Amino acid sequence: MTRRAALLQTCVLASLLLSGCSEKPPGRALVVGIDGASTRIVGPMLEAGDLPNLAAVAESGVHGTIRSQFPIDSPPVWNSIVTGVSPKQHGIPSFAYKDEQGEKRLFLSTHRKRPAVWNILSAAGFSVGVVNFWNTYPPDRVNGVMISDHVLAREVDGRAMIARARAPEEGTTVYPEDWAEQIDALLDDPTPLTDVANPFRENDALPKWVLKHDLVRRYEEDGALGRIALAIERDVQPDLMMVLLPGVDRVSHHLWGNVEPPEKYPPRLRPDDSARAAGLGALQDYYRYVDAILGLLLESFGPDDLVMVLSDHGFEAGTALMYLTGKHETEAAIDGIFFASAPGIAGPGAATGEIGVRDVTPTLLAWFGVPVGADMEGTPMPFLESSRRATTIASHRDTVIEKVTRAASGVEGDIIERLRMIGYLEEPSAGARPE
Repeated sequence: MTRRAALLQTCVLASLLLSGCSEKPPGRALVVGIDGASTRIVGPMLEAGDLPNLAAVAESGVHGTIRSQFPIDSPPVWNSIVTGVSPKQHGIPSFAYKDEQGEKRLFLSTHRKRPAVWNILSAAGFSVGVVNFWNTYPPDRVNGVMISDHVLAREVDGRAMIARARAPEEGTTVYPEDWAEQIDALLDDPTPLTDVANPFRENDALPKWVLKHDLVRRYEEDGALGRIALAIERDVQPDLMMVLLPGVDRVSHHLWGNVEPPEKYPPRLRPDDSARAAGLGALQDYYRYVDAILGLLLESFGPDDLVMVLSDHGFEAGTALMYLTGKHETEAAIDGIFFASAPGIAGPGAATGEIGVRDVTPTLLAWFGVPVGADMEGTPMPFLESSRRATTIASHRDTVIEKVTRAASGVEGDIIERLRMIGYLEEPSAGARPE
């Protein structure tokens, strides 16, 4: 951190304290995002005892649903989660936009018009660890470690991983840059992260249209992200640890047809009973895998800490690109999962109450005793103790945000092509050009 940045953080922290923050938090905070996790899968698996780590959070705290927003696309929703405002306010309405030549371009962190929770907490003197949240390239100079969402981009045909922590003449995808070598080693580590085997490898019973090689890769990527988060936790132990696991969403686009009644699909996408059972079983096994990764992360957090596990939306029946069977576009997929535990939380096993995706950042700020921006559209969630009700300030808009680089990462085109492969960039998905 530069001397100027350190001075700015000190000044901001002093102003926050003078504005009347609530008491210091008793512990740290862990936020685990499980992109696309559906209550329709989680509910029955919890009842069957198949998700022990989610169950442990639920038993000591609250669990239920979290209301998403339209459009139900991951970038605008996750950016609302980390800023507390709507897409109109944070400036990222979709996956991509068309430039003046009509070419699709990814929305980047430079398009985000509001500070994220990690920016606000860094400025207040708290340390953060951020892994793979949407639109984190170029990475921010935070008080801690940021691993951007470009670090795991691969060639579409799977021949080789092309996005490393740093590549010649390309922008770094991590901060601080001295983490680059360690991240590369973690990406190359072939050791299984959990005891849950890859449910797609050599699984010939799956429905014939499923792209098994793509699903195998989703398992490997979530494992790499979990391993990276555990390394940050081991070496830094940040006040706020955030990791986003995208695999459930990717896998569900392929396998959701095995959850819905067959008559919702054309004959070509109706598996026989054997393939249907195999597809549903593989999807459930993937949820077990993510639950196991969650268990590893939870080992570093105790009863004095805040833990939040959530998704950005659920899933519903739908087709795309001739072989995809799951979508998230209507009211049927608007609710995500939400689990939380913290000292003094209502419970055990209480319902969450009415909460929405824009309430996450205000809740985290309240936990850390940092005033909530009055211009945020969310509020601290009701399960927090009354002593954690932070005061407000007009806005956090003036939070200083420094980018590691302004250079392209070199993998934007590959990410766009992968988004096309799961139906995300079918017209009219691409958003308007950024202002």
